[in-house]
Amino acid sequence: MRANLQDQKSLLELAQLDIDLGRNASDKAKLLASKEIEAASDLALTLSDQLIDARNKVGDLELELKRSENDLELVETRIAKDKERLLTTSSPKDAQGIEHELTSLAKRKSELEDLELAVMEELDKVRSELDAATNNKAAAEADLANLREQLASNVTELDSERARLLASREKLIATLDSELAVVYQRKADRGSSVGRLIGRECGACRLSITATNLDEILALAPDEIAECPNCQALLVRS
Repeated sequence: MRANLQDQKSLLELAQLDIDLGRNASDKAKLLASKEIEAASDLALTLSDQLIDARNKVGDLELELKRSENDLELVETRIAKDKERLLTTSSPKDAQGIEHELTSLAKRKSELEDLELAVMEELDKVRSELDAATNNKAAAEADLANLREQLASNVTELDSERARLLASREKLIATLDSELAVVYQRKADRGSSVGRLIGRECGACRLSITATNLDEILALAPDEIAECPNCQALLVRS
């Protein structure tokens, strides 16, 4: 097949454009297949569950503390009333009964105070865990948002680059002889399209050409394109 020197140069440019397009598609596929966003999303969901658990624990302990405070208030009210009764009663038997009840109430008050203190300490601990869970979830969501934003930016950049490459390819194809363009595309579809002859090496497959085949190739007219005997790619000698 014959092709002028400009078409031969265009073939090499076209092959490079196709290489760049293939690299572009591969880069985009790698981006979309990345597990980084999936891992960040899973972490955000896990931390969200932990935050819900922490909130529930705080809510449960706050209710328990409220119940304890109410119980303690009732006991203290009862103690105050019994002390008033003790001051006003004139019956030794009634006084003995009131004193017995005050002893029981004092014990109950002590138990409730201990319980209230324990709940307050646990509540402080769980509130700290809630703060940590809130901060961790916010940080994870921020990281996830940044990853998604970066992915979108990278994909947009690759898509813009692909559009530019395709436009350049279409423009270059239009300058080629139609028969030459068909031959190029057929070879490109097989995987080896065009390579520059560098010494004895084919630039497409990077294999050496035998001395006999090389002599035959070099003997061709300058406007006649040879084929690599190893990969059948078009060989540009200029």
